[in-house]
Amino acid sequence: MSTREELYRFHPREYAGFTYVYPVLSRRSGGVSFGVNVNLDKACNFDCPYCQVDRTVPGRPQALDLARIRAEAEALLDSVDAQGVCRLPLFDGLPDAQKKLRDIALSGDGESTMVLEFAAVCRMLAEVQAGRPDLDFKLVLITNATLLDRSGVVAGVDALLSKNGEVWAKLDAGTEAWYQRVNVSRVALDRIEANLIALGKDHPFKIQSFFCTAGGQGWDEAEITAWLARLGRVRDSGARILEVQLYTLARRPAESFIHPVTPEFLSNIRDRVEALGLPAKVYGVEE
Repeated sequence: MSTREELYRFHPREYAGFTYVYPVLSRRSGGVSFGVNVNLDKACNFDCPYCQVDRTVPGRPQALDLARIRAEAEALLDSVDAQGVCRLPLFDGLPDAQKKLRDIALSGDGESTMVLEFAAVCRMLAEVQAGRPDLDFKLVLITNATLLDRSGVVAGVDALLSKNGEVWAKLDAGTEAWYQRVNVSRVALDRIEANLIALGKDHPFKIQSFFCTAGGQGWDEAEITAWLARLGRVRDSGARILEVQLYTLARRPAESFIHPVTPEFLSNIRDRVEALGLPAKVYGVEE
């Protein structure tokens, strides 16, 4: 029997012989989340040193089996009772209030929007959601925001959010230099900002920002100011930001030079985001 804190920290992406779908207890969701891992090949256009996907073990070549994804999602949904409580044995040690199903989330071993079948997966999940009118859960896309300007990704997001859904999109830096230190991507940070603006004009969304030190370097005042300025520009564009999620390292990262920031640092960042007029929340562990 696992405790709540153990379940928050331990998020294996394998469950009961399933290939794609897995149940976790999510602090940011506020209950149970069913993750959908469409990146069995571990493909990502970020190379974050804080990543907790083990890329020393090669990913598997993949051709997505949409029918299997659907069957696994439906099987997990069958474990949810009429009150929305997930009755999987994994969560037996928790009170009912803590194990309510909150969402099905596209979040796995890479960047979900990179897969060719992304739009088809989103449409299928929307059909699954529509077929369960007795259950109240969201569909969530967790993304690094690099490809939100692609037409196929836009179509997928529109389908995923057609009934009850959200996008949680990354913004881990204020300057290109720090962005390349902690995200390491060929996609420029300015493009991510533009994508957030375009997304937010069509759909309200949440920003998720990771804070750490890297090889003794950290967030100095110039970096914080630049990051806050990007938030301000996204807001002032007319994009609708539901929340800024602030978090730090909770599990072993890919690189040993990455270390967490202090709770006091995150609290200070939260206060400064709220001073911009944006809702912000500190999360104790990375989800």
